[in-house]
Amino acid sequence: MKKSLSLILLAPLVLSSCFENTTLKQTSDSSSSSVSSSVNTGIKENLVDSPLDDNYRNFYEIFVSSYADSDGDGMGDLIGVDKKLSYIRDLGFTGIWLMPIFSSSSYHRYNVDDYFAIAEDLGTLDDLKKLVKDAHDLGIKVILDGVFNHSGIYNPWYSSAAISYRKKLSGTSLTDEEENYASLYSFFPDKASADEAVSSHAISAYSRAGANDFYYECNFDATMPELNFDSEFTYTKIQSVIDYYMAPDIGIDGFRLDATSYYSYHNTANNVAILTRINKMVKDNNPKGYLVGECWEGQSTIAEYYKSGADSFFYFPGSVSGGDSYILNSYSEPVFKRNYLSGSKTLIETAGDYIPAPFLSNHDMGRTPPSNDPTSAKFIQGLLAMSTGSSFTYYGDEIGMSSSENSPSNDANYRTHYYWDDSTHSMECNDPKSAYPQVEYYKDSLTQLSDPSSLLNYVRKANLIRNSLPEVSRGQVLDSDDTDILNKSVSGNSLPLLSINKEYKGKKIKIVINFSNTEDGTYDYSSCDYEVKAVLESTPKKVMNADKKVTIPPFSMAVLA
Repeated sequence: MKKSLSLILLAPLVLSSCFENTTLKQTSDSSSSSVSSSVNTGIKENLVDSPLDDNYRNFYEIFVSSYADSDGDGMGDLIGVDKKLSYIRDLGFTGIWLMPIFSSSSYHRYNVDDYFAIAEDLGTLDDLKKLVKDAHDLGIKVILDGVFNHSGIYNPWYSSAAISYRKKLSGTSLTDEEENYASLYSFFPDKASADEAVSSHAISAYSRAGANDFYYECNFDATMPELNFDSEFTYTKIQSVIDYYMAPDIGIDGFRLDATSYYSYHNTANNVAILTRINKMVKDNNPKGYLVGECWEGQSTIAEYYKSGADSFFYFPGSVSGGDSYILNSYSEPVFKRNYLSGSKTLIETAGDYIPAPFLSNHDMGRTPPSNDPTSAKFIQGLLAMSTGSSFTYYGDEIGMSSSENSPSNDANYRTHYYWDDSTHSMECNDPKSAYPQVEYYKDSLTQLSDPSSLLNYVRKANLIRNSLPEVSRGQVLDSDDTDILNKSVSGNSLPLLSINKEYKGKKIKIVINFSNTEDGTYDYSSCDYEVKAVLESTPKKVMNADKKVTIPPFSMAVLA
């Protein structure tokens, strides 16, 4: 995302009177009855789903084998995803990230056995080609999971590498090809050198290479040998995968890069250099290709990784894994509205000239709380939607799927089947209610589609706002009307409203959010030449607008432009 530092620093000097003079006001009305949708709210929304054709997208992460089953074998597949594309697009998602789909010996497929073969239980290469074409026809970009820090141990790459490395240790003369393969993985000639690598924090774990007397780095699992990025041959291998899937006959739009801090074990400088080269591979194929990296680190490290030129890095400090998440800490009490403002600014500043990637949960963590509180569940989805950048939603979060009740709580439970209105995945999970006891509270996707007040339709509306008003997802955060919010203590339920001013390509908007879970808040925008363009209501009460004053119910928000 392009950023003008001077615009932020000089904001008090350049803001219009609309930004300078509007005031925050509050009215308490926690005892008011719900307002029906038939009441005239004084708001005329004219939202058109017309997203810009760039890499600011609403991405939807899919674990394919748990999403949609097309052939009745109890497992999701690529054809199943293809058949649900219209559903996905109708929810306002304009990008999908397919978790690993390559041939693998594990259910999660992060140990890739063949980068050029689609897992048989997921479908065929022709199925992938059709999915990509159909997605493109709907304006949806498709990115694949690029697991390039390690392969699977049954990958022919590894087999050739182990044979070549054994010959090298024996003193046998190697061909050029064998020399290349001998350097492809992070091998150690003996246990002592592997132990030294661990003690010096160059790696975190290693394993013996079968019956051989040498060892290999495997930071995640013994079935996942780490590639060696000190070898030029490693880059040729990664290049071959990227070129294959981004070629016009398949047309993949980019990659989500797995475990980027493990290319060179937690060596930021090395990893930035490696990512710079991978980014060039993608952009050489398609200048509009998109990369988003998994760098499960703090804000300062993520900021360093952006120096690689990669488009995005997931903002883990804002996710459920972040103890100081600017989104999740925002809904606890009104006092935390300042966390959302400061966090929104930090999110953008971290990405610098690139695209922030805010998200709440993914396949490696418990799903977004609180699963038993639909009002709060909606609100935090709204806070995500109002964030600048490419938003990422984990499949099932939009219908309130939960993993917090699973026993044991583990990766497999985080990746269980999507709760449709049918009997798909019966082999995987005969009783979805036992796997996800809270799902019944929210109902299946079909039931939620027909309920205007459902979480699903809330997320649908939130994505529509992002697609209709590009300032929401692309805008710089200028400031807040409550200019002292970052420096003063806000206690109790005082001043529940937060107004955030954003600007994109010279057009300014105002996002007004009510952080109280009990009180209405009234915002006076009489000094603005603005109107209420969109609202997100987390409760049955409606946002009301009259005489240039908008009254916002608890945990709800409005966009003015």
